[in-house]
Amino acid sequence: MKKARIAGAFVALAAIASVLATAGGATTRGKNGLIVYAVELRPEHFQLFTIRPEGSGRKQITGGATTGAANPDWSSDGQRIVFERQTRNSAGIATMSANGTGVRILTPKGFQGQPSFSPDGKQVVYERDIAQGNNGVWIMRADGTELRRVTRNPFMLGGECGCDTDPNFSPDGKLITFVRIKKDHDLQALFAVRPDGSGLRQLTPYSWEVAVKHDWSPDGKQILLTTNADFVVPGASANMVTVKPDGSGKKQLTNFTGGSKNAFAGSFSPDGKKVVFRLEDGEKYSVAVINLATRQITRLTTSSEKPRFLDWGTHP
Repeated sequence: MKKARIAGAFVALAAIASVLATAGGATTRGKNGLIVYAVELRPEHFQLFTIRPEGSGRKQITGGATTGAANPDWSSDGQRIVFERQTRNSAGIATMSANGTGVRILTPKGFQGQPSFSPDGKQVVYERDIAQGNNGVWIMRADGTELRRVTRNPFMLGGECGCDTDPNFSPDGKLITFVRIKKDHDLQALFAVRPDGSGLRQLTPYSWEVAVKHDWSPDGKQILLTTNADFVVPGASANMVTVKPDGSGKKQLTNFTGGSKNAFAGSFSPDGKKVVFRLEDGEKYSVAVINLATRQITRLTTSSEKPRFLDWGTHP
């Protein structure tokens, strides 16, 4: 899975957005609300949009000629979004209301990204890049105070992405899952760790080449992933799977073949019955929904624009 850098031009911080993936935190159980996602309006310049679950009411909620927005995650009450705010000189974490107003910058300096809320909304877990070879998962309070390191990626690759990215709390708050990149675009695996940094363990093999974006089901029993995200298996498609929290019990959600049709995971619906994802069909890209019981796929949008970083919020 090819990954863009935080704030595009700043290649020193690998791992925030992907041209093939999406990002966000665990889905909160509740009534299905808005879906938020990003669109690349010009090269490496993303803005956020929301859409209703049936595909109506598409609305751009961020803007700015020099400020971009990506990697959104809903709060558990569906009223706030934490996201990556990108400028020419930094990439940081910010929050805002569901309609894009009331932006509050939590990290005014440095390079941070891939944020998501804790289940109670009191903390934000995110990726932080301090210097070359010093990348990891961090936690802070939702007001931007009390920063604390959780992990440090052990792979120093000199210009490539040795990083721990897309951290997500489990619904019960007892675990944080994240994607550890051993070799950019080639070796990416899902890991889990306790919020205090203990109990680190690998959940999937690097050979799966998972996309950065993953999501917990609202009941905490499944984790949604994309496999073959960088097409490391020639001629094969990217597909969505679920695994149990210990990495066992792999189940296919999609079974595309041939490489021209692909499915990239977004998130579970709050009611746990569906998954929103990006469907690629040749040069056409859709915000799509799959019914987990019937495997029926419904396209909410179809265009030449790739919807990225899809996250499904609860209805306030």
